[in-house]
Parts: sequence; C-alpha cells; structure tokens
Amino acid sequence: MKQVICVNDTQLPEGAYVMFDMEYEVEHEYINALDQRVYIIKGLVNEGTTKLGMKWFGYRADRFREVEYAGMETSNYNHALN
Repeated sequence: MKQVICVNDTQLPEGAYVMFDMEYEVEHEYINALDQRVYIIKGLVNEGTTKLGMKWFGYRADRFREVEYAGMETSNYNHALN
C-alpha cells in the first residue's frame, strides 16, 4: 500500500477529516469524473455530501505527497543483519 502525508487540510468537504503533516495509508486510488486523482484513505471517512449537496468519494491526491521509505527500510534491514 502507498503511504502519503497530508500537505493541505484546508477547505475539506463536510465529513472529511485529514490533518496537515499526518501520514496515511492509501487503500485505493482512481481518477474521478473531474479528471482528478483521488485516494481512498484507510481508516477514514471517505465519502459524504458537501455543503452544496454534492456527493464526494475519496480525497484529492493533490492534498498529499507520497512518502518514500523503501530505500531507508532496506538500508536499516541490511545494517541490522551485519
């Protein structure tokens, strides 16, 4: 699963809850009808209705940046083996 960190927690739709600088796990991602990449975040509310009555499903990917641990984990693992 992809790990992401929130870089924009402003103007969230009603019911949405992510916090700036917090790390989350992406369960699924897709492109919505507005041609935006969207993340379904594990363990969070991922759907609701906006103040204007529009349905939303998932969080725009531009609210996050990917966290890259692969190189660091491998390095730490190799160091522990030696």
